[in-house]
Amino acid sequence: MEQDILTRVLDISRRMAQTRSLSPLLTFALDEAMTLVGAERGYIVLVQPDGTLEFRVVRDIIGTSNPEDAADQISSSILTQVVSKGEPLVISDALSDSEFSAAASVLELKLRSVMCVPLLVGGTVLGAIYVENRSVSGMFTDEDLPPLVIFANQAAVAIENAILNDQLEARVAARTAELKQALEQIESDWQEAEESYRLRSLVLGGVAHDIRAPLVVATTALSMIEDGSFGSINDEQNQWVNKSIDALNHAMDLIQDVFDLAKIEMGQFGYDPEYTDLGYFLRSVYATAEGLPWAENVEFVLDLADDLPDVLLDPIHIRRVIFNLLSNALKFTTEGTVTLYAAPDNGRVVVGVRDTGEGIPPEQLDKLFERFHQADNNIARRRKGTGLGLAISREMIDMHNGEIWVESVLGEGADFKFTLPVTAVEPEE
Repeated sequence: MEQDILTRVLDISRRMAQTRSLSPLLTFALDEAMTLVGAERGYIVLVQPDGTLEFRVVRDIIGTSNPEDAADQISSSILTQVVSKGEPLVISDALSDSEFSAAASVLELKLRSVMCVPLLVGGTVLGAIYVENRSVSGMFTDEDLPPLVIFANQAAVAIENAILNDQLEARVAARTAELKQALEQIESDWQEAEESYRLRSLVLGGVAHDIRAPLVVATTALSMIEDGSFGSINDEQNQWVNKSIDALNHAMDLIQDVFDLAKIEMGQFGYDPEYTDLGYFLRSVYATAEGLPWAENVEFVLDLADDLPDVLLDPIHIRRVIFNLLSNALKFTTEGTVTLYAAPDNGRVVVGVRDTGEGIPPEQLDKLFERFHQADNNIARRRKGTGLGLAISREMIDMHNGEIWVESVLGEGADFKFTLPVTAVEPEE
């Protein structure tokens, strides 16, 4: 083999190795193979997973390509033998060849010079390169075979890599399409859920408002009966009126929770912070909370650090949070103490309500601040609520860029606490 031919083959091999896509690689490889041996027509055939042969590229000396009818323009007997045996063939004159002269395709096409080499990688036949010159015999000799075999071996490696690359790109494209479709579905579901969420919140707010109005009327009427505006009532009647007013007030509280939840979900819950003397504020809350119906054996205690700073807070929200926590302590503490406390802690203030009540089972601690969740114990079952108080409290504390959590030992009590930044930043709208 001449040195310049080998050098040319190696140069072509390097260029093939740089081509990652299969189709342009096959076209380039066949054009170079035809030029290398001086063929007037060439074919590249690839073996498919089911064993059939696919004509991928068909070229003639002017570069035309029509692989659809290629099977009728080639000696199938020569091609089949090369692919099945994995061995190259060179035929100087197919019409006079002892093995192939009687083949129908050879006779019909009047084939003369034919050369076919397998595309081999690690003993596996990927396909074949088939070149021919129909009108002239003796165009290909045994000396032409080694360069084409070397070329085919190099081409086979590049083709295998390109096939793997195309398969990988196809899988990536398919996976990308699946992910895109999944993301579109998620977005659609999310938008649908958001709309459903908005409508639910709108209905909740509307229902809460519509229920609250007649409750106010009923409460006002009962209060007027209680104070004698409609005439005097006896003791038994007064007791029933008081019970009715208490029940209506409880219902009003429940409705207010639902109404507030709806406003939070619709983003209409107000936030109006102001710098506040925290010590003075908490003493005011404590004074009001002393009037709550504490059990006879419960002592309500205020424990404030001396160095409480001013804090940016919404007084209505924080008062509501504290009363929610005190309300829980009131429900679950039948004896001992309930303590409202506050102290600075590393650039923030911790405010909490600690009680000596029943405590909370460990498995429920992470769920307490979820909407509509209630502690599962005997007292909770006797004193039903919406299960929204702590969830709303968490939303309010989030607005203050704070945290709220609970620590508890079952049978020893619970400690609900929240933080407020000393240098607070108003949350973004």
